[in-house]
Amino acid sequence: MTLETQLQTEELEEMASGEYGEICMILGWKLSAYVYPSKLGRMFDGHTSFEPDPTLPKKEPDVAFVMAGRLTGRIRGSVPLAPDLAVEVVSPTDKQFEVEEKALDYIAIGVRLVWVISPVTKVVEVYRPGQDKPSIYGVNDELDGENVIPGFKLKVRDLFEVGY
Repeated sequence: MTLETQLQTEELEEMASGEYGEICMILGWKLSAYVYPSKLGRMFDGHTSFEPDPTLPKKEPDVAFVMAGRLTGRIRGSVPLAPDLAVEVVSPTDKQFEVEEKALDYIAIGVRLVWVISPVTKVVEVYRPGQDKPSIYGVNDELDGENVIPGFKLKVRDLFEVGY
């Protein structure tokens, strides 16, 4: 295998699956449809960097929400605070311990609610400040925006069953 072929193969392996991308879109769409009409805050995709502390690495959750009033105007660089909700969708190349570390890092920087969505096991782990372990939600359960996105509810199955 040539070096060029090896690099192309590694690049393809690092790319997220279609399932991963679709779950991000479904969740982003459902959250945005709830958040924006009620002016509850602002939504961000996985290309957005959050930098609440310039001495720490930037964070880039797959989907993020910031409550109304915490950000004003346009943001031309990194968002200078932690989101209120950070969502990670586990991709085929993620290692479980790394995803767990990432969720705990979000809590440590002030994120109030973290959802880790696993397409393989079809569960969502919910991390909250002050909890030792995440709560586990299966396809028969419902996610709740709690006090971060009051009134938002989403059946876990809706993330995985797209109707085709």
